Amino acid sequence: MKSILGFIRVCGVFSVILIGVLSLAFLYPFAGRKAAHGLFIALRWVLLSIVGVKVSGPRFDSVGPGILMANHRSYLDVLFVPTSALYTIVGKAEVRSWPLIGWAARALGVLWVKRESKESRIKTRQGIIEAIKGGQTVVLFPEGTSWEGPQMLPLKPGMFYESAKHGFNIYQWSLHFDSAKTGFPVGVKFLSHLWAICCEPKINAYVDIRAVPISHTDSDALIADAQEWWKNSLAGLSEAYPARHSGYWPDHRLTVQA
Repeated sequence: MKSILGFIRVCGVFSVILIGVLSLAFLYPFAGRKAAHGLFIALRWVLLSIVGVKVSGPRFDSVGPGILMANHRSYLDVLFVPTSALYTIVGKAEVRSWPLIGWAARALGVLWVKRESKESRIKTRQGIIEAIKGGQTVVLFPEGTSWEGPQMLPLKPGMFYESAKHGFNIYQWSLHFDSAKTGFPVGVKFLSHLWAICCEPKINAYVDIRAVPISHTDSDALIADAQEWWKNSLAGLSEAYPARHSGYWPDHRLTVQA
């Protein structure tokens, strides 16, 4: 039964993504990013329904120019950003070549970064700074990689330094699942991961937000403040909603606690 359910869901996911890609390709040249973003917001709820994911938790009443930051579980995390406001996503450059997903991401104005390339990281960071100064809200996952959790890996400090330097607001949110299969560690194949998720009868996702954005002129204080909130938020979520299938995907980092 699980295999049948998984097959139906995978077919549904790719069907919705294909429809979304074709729609974005048609809309984007004429209507721009706002129309593309509106379509993405609508389609993300369809995708979550197909996969059997129920989302619980608060949403931001409003967001302004700044950075939406959260812990990172997988490529699915962008489906849970707790606002319908227009935002820009920063993604791994290799995702750009993924069939369907990469095409849709380009239409949505994703900023691409090759994390192993210092030149690419610098260029992307400058692009983020310019985007925020231009009034945009950028989604970032400061761990720089995804994993099972429940806590966070050490944070990449770059955008915290820039936020302190330029006075950017950081809107913090956290994400927790009641199935550790949702974690997407290095080395796991995309289709294997998607199949495992689609074979789960039901997955609950829990979102938490920090209602007031944070901003500091001291980057170290900013990082410490952000880390403390995530630590408490994720501890509370994982205690209230324990994750099953812990260690399902091999990952030597599972002993790390940020």
